[in-house]
Amino acid sequence: MNSSTESMDTQIIEVAKQMFLEYGYKNTNMSDIATNIGINRTALHYYYNTKEKLFQAVFGTIIETFLPKIQDILLTDKPFFEKTDKVLDIYFEIFLSSPHLPRFIIGEINRDIDQLLSVAYTIGFGNYIDLISKTIHNEMDKGNIKRIPLHIILMSFISQVTFPFIAKNLIEEVLKSDNKKLEDIIENWKEVVLMQMKALLKP
Repeated sequence: MNSSTESMDTQIIEVAKQMFLEYGYKNTNMSDIATNIGINRTALHYYYNTKEKLFQAVFGTIIETFLPKIQDILLTDKPFFEKTDKVLDIYFEIFLSSPHLPRFIIGEINRDIDQLLSVAYTIGFGNYIDLISKTIHNEMDKGNIKRIPLHIILMSFISQVTFPFIAKNLIEEVLKSDNKKLEDIIENWKEVVLMQMKALLKP
């Protein structure tokens, strides 16, 4: 792939990512993506001949923006809650830069969970889940955290991290009287999430 081809591929992925995140898979079509890029649909099909293949490429790039970073953190020998703090930083950084992402993922889970998981596992999502499970169970075995079912821990963590972005419009309406937006309170919210996880898990 030459440099101009790589450049166009990058542009296609970026535009498609913005549109998939904002409108979802179902409400995004190849013609609109091509129009937003400034090419015709035939040219777009040269790179991605189906919407499904383009979606797979887009979702793959999204996953790859944070999975390696989180894996690196989990593989360190730092204390569990220090790792948790660093992981929170990564998730909030990504969600602040792509606030539609949590709603997009929930929408795709409801639309076609099999397709979503198929793409995710193709790029190593299974290894990521295994690493999380191993890390948490190791901490339990060492007595560093309470022995709580893994799904309870993950549901508590994921819900607290994603909800502010899912309910962004409502939260900003509530914050309007204080002249604040979601971005203004995320750092404080991160501290609350960490505090809640400690309350749940500390022996």
